[in-house]
Amino acid sequence: MAPPWSELPEDILALIFARFFFPVDGTAFQSVCRSWRSAARPPPRQLPWIMLPVGGFLNPSDRVLRRLVSFPNTASCAGSAYHNRLIFSFPKNTRCVGSTDCWIAVDCADAENGHTYYLHDEFSCTTLSLPELDAAIGHVSDLFRIRKVLLRSTTDDVIAIMTNHRSCPIILTQLGKGVWLPKSYATPLSYIIDVVFSGDRLYGITQAEDLVFLDIASDGNGVPTVMGGKCVIGKDFVVWSNQEDEDDDDDDDDDSDDDDDDQDDDEIGDEHPYDLTKMTKADMIPEATQYINLEECPHEVKYEIETMWYLIESCGKLLMVRRQVLWPANGDFEFTYKVEVFEADIRASTWVPLSGGLGGQALFISRRFCKSVAACNREIQKDVLYFVDTDDVFNMRSQSVSASRTGYCYSTYLRACAAKDLTWVFPPELVA
Repeated sequence: MAPPWSELPEDILALIFARFFFPVDGTAFQSVCRSWRSAARPPPRQLPWIMLPVGGFLNPSDRVLRRLVSFPNTASCAGSAYHNRLIFSFPKNTRCVGSTDCWIAVDCADAENGHTYYLHDEFSCTTLSLPELDAAIGHVSDLFRIRKVLLRSTTDDVIAIMTNHRSCPIILTQLGKGVWLPKSYATPLSYIIDVVFSGDRLYGITQAEDLVFLDIASDGNGVPTVMGGKCVIGKDFVVWSNQEDEDDDDDDDDDSDDDDDDQDDDEIGDEHPYDLTKMTKADMIPEATQYINLEECPHEVKYEIETMWYLIESCGKLLMVRRQVLWPANGDFEFTYKVEVFEADIRASTWVPLSGGLGGQALFISRRFCKSVAACNREIQKDVLYFVDTDDVFNMRSQSVSASRTGYCYSTYLRACAAKDLTWVFPPELVA
């Protein structure tokens, strides 16, 4: 007669527990009995996941591509079917459009091109709808893109969204409160190419490397609102106040017919008069990149240099990463060529170059989300920048670039997709 499951050797149980990847599976394992619970050992601190826009993700620690399992309707889609070695988890017309820590932002489009937005945490199997965002940008042109989704702290707090539309380059929303969109098409917010929360404060950076403080406050209905912008480093950004838009609106109201007074003040049309379904290429904000052609390259293969900028909060400091990527003309993989890191000295209104290191931190860089993490294990190296789109790392101390260790499957995906859509997702133990 076989022994009961509770009497399995502890070392065997520990090996079984180590094979679980999702926290929900580990929780179920520990709920079986006391002996199984005692055999469950905390997993080692791992690297963050690399999230694919189609719903799959890569864990660089074991170089395995996996699919999301807890997002609604994923069970009825293609699942783990492979196409060119890629994993598709999401249903058709569903994509990951951003992330913050352990949360991903998901855009689901229906047959009539109506968009519904969600926040999803695969670690806790939690999905939250964003009805306020659905009402604001649920009906948009095919040219419309969300470039970034940032949570200030928890899902109950302010959420900042960056888009490629000049009339609403930055959107703020809060669950149960509402949504804010810029009222004026001419606001200088469209010059901001990246944003980051530092505590409760929202900062942006322009391609001219101006650092801008965006003043956020709640209006009379509790809706988070950008009240204005102040340039704290640089001088090219135009100081802007939302009060100017409100004054213009008051003047327009004085000249309007009495019938207009009966309109609902909460309608998106009143707040944002531009029809996002009629977006043209003239309304699009270009990608925040700068290209240089190397026409006199001494090598047989010609290259093009792309310069990109990122704004990151690290241990209470604001860092700007200026990065150059080489693109071979023969179609080979691009790679990081040069990296410079600067710290914001707001009192002196200048960027200070950093060369000695990152204070024991590691920076994980993507266009959709960047994060600074304490390097306290073998997996995460100190004073290193990890780039998701080129699968390489930059060492601040040696000033050298080396290839990452994610393997063939990930490199195949990089060749087959727009790498700029990849993003980092952080397990709970890396968020604290």
